[in-house]
Amino acid sequence: MTQSPAIFFHPDAIESDGKDLVGRRAAGQSFLRGFLQHVPGPQINAVTQDKAAAVVFNDVARALGETREIKVSQLRGNSDLTQAGTIFFPGPGYLNAAWRRQRFGPAKCSLVGITHTMSTRRVIEGLHKLMLEPVEPWDAIICTSRAVHSVVSRQLALEAEFITQRFGARRVPQPMLPIIPLGIHTQDFSQRADQRRKLRAKFTAEDAVVVMSMGRHTSVEKANPAPLFIALEQVAQAARKPVHLWMVGWANRAEETALHLEGAKSLAPSVKVTLVDGRADDVRRHIWSAADIFTLPVDNIQETFGLVPVEAMAAGLPVVMPDWNGFRDTIVDGETGILVPTRMPDPGPTGRRIAARYADGSDSYLRYLSLIQHQTQIDIPAYVEALRALVNDAELRKRMGAAGRAHARAKFDWQAVIPQYLALAQELAEMRAGSASTSPRLRSGPMNPLEVDPFDLYQHYPTGQLEDGDLVSLRRPLDAAGLAAIDRVNGRDLYRRKAVPDDAVLALAAEIAAAGPMTIAQLAKASPLPRDHQIAGMLFLAKYDFVAITPASQISAINRG
Repeated sequence: MTQSPAIFFHPDAIESDGKDLVGRRAAGQSFLRGFLQHVPGPQINAVTQDKAAAVVFNDVARALGETREIKVSQLRGNSDLTQAGTIFFPGPGYLNAAWRRQRFGPAKCSLVGITHTMSTRRVIEGLHKLMLEPVEPWDAIICTSRAVHSVVSRQLALEAEFITQRFGARRVPQPMLPIIPLGIHTQDFSQRADQRRKLRAKFTAEDAVVVMSMGRHTSVEKANPAPLFIALEQVAQAARKPVHLWMVGWANRAEETALHLEGAKSLAPSVKVTLVDGRADDVRRHIWSAADIFTLPVDNIQETFGLVPVEAMAAGLPVVMPDWNGFRDTIVDGETGILVPTRMPDPGPTGRRIAARYADGSDSYLRYLSLIQHQTQIDIPAYVEALRALVNDAELRKRMGAAGRAHARAKFDWQAVIPQYLALAQELAEMRAGSASTSPRLRSGPMNPLEVDPFDLYQHYPTGQLEDGDLVSLRRPLDAAGLAAIDRVNGRDLYRRKAVPDDAVLALAAEIAAAGPMTIAQLAKASPLPRDHQIAGMLFLAKYDFVAITPASQISAINRG
């Protein structure tokens, strides 16, 4: 690969002090580390929203050990964001980059997003909006699993159907949808005997079999704990050793903490259940060493890939997970863990009512998730059998744990995943070469509909525009002190924006003072300033009564009289 791609960086997309630990930030932090470690080349390329974010990126990259030259472009201003050839974004959309790319040429670079959750209104509306942007066939949205690919392709197909029927479009360009998994740094989850002793002494008896879950304690956004409590109670009643459950995570709402505690008490009285705060870095990294089995009863549509079972496999834990969306792409059933069957209704009247209530705002996002979740079943008898097999067989746990560790290293370490990103960038570059854009510049002039010249769009607001025959004459002199005085009260200093530099304004005023009244056409020949600076400067001087502008039509009338 001849050109190193760029990563789009936003400070909110990574973990840092004061931010909630959520999946997308953990994934963003992990990807940034993987990108810096495994993307070759003499420099690191990045794109940020503005210069302030560029400074943060530089600091973060240096703190992570990056020593190469760092080159950052911005979406704002005149920076050429296309120079790296491919830009990877942390979400499925490209912000305003598709429109910004129009300034430099649509074939200059490829834009690549990545999916996380695909259930929020914001994400779905983002896909709708994306289809009306100048997206090219050499752009892409990385789908982290086959299940997510089915969601994105279905949604884009519906958008294309709408556009075709509504506008009679003959083509609806769409981005590629490659399937590439999320990655982790598998070495971060290596087993440590000292941590196992320390954490088991803190939370459990040494002879207990510890089943562990990891994630926010939210019954609709992550996992409803009831099926796990029900299954573990049946396992614990017949187990040869005590069965303990560590629910590692945190809750955003006290009501969720209460729900989890009450559920454990009422549904799993034979299981010692401990809620462990998983936000502390030492717990987040080392708790895996102290557990024996990993499970998370995910049954909601917000989940798409699920990093935590991959992290569990990297730590050598056998995993028991629902056969649900991305989990079936990460877990080798019967080898690295066990997948438990799940069921949902067929499409029909109930689903259409749920969709309509969510679309019109009758139901909030959390209620929408809840309605779907309570019609999503994890097969509890199968869940019981999977957990029972692992609880009662240490050798099976050891064998599946070792297979999971090898599987995670081979398939999900960034060392294996980043080359897939680079190969995608190369493929997209080959597509761009010699290809014609599907979104050429508008024939009527603007770069794109969102970047229309305001003096074009609003040209019928004023009485008129300056004309070459208009006469400009001095009303009062202007010097630097006078310009500074007027700028203190006219808003230019307050908002720090000047269409024309101060020296150009002063030069125009001096030109008119020295030469006397002249037409706009005469001024254009006399002044070395660009035409647009001349016009803007004249209007500024006239606005604050330093010059007078007499329309050409009035001069003609005077001459005829």
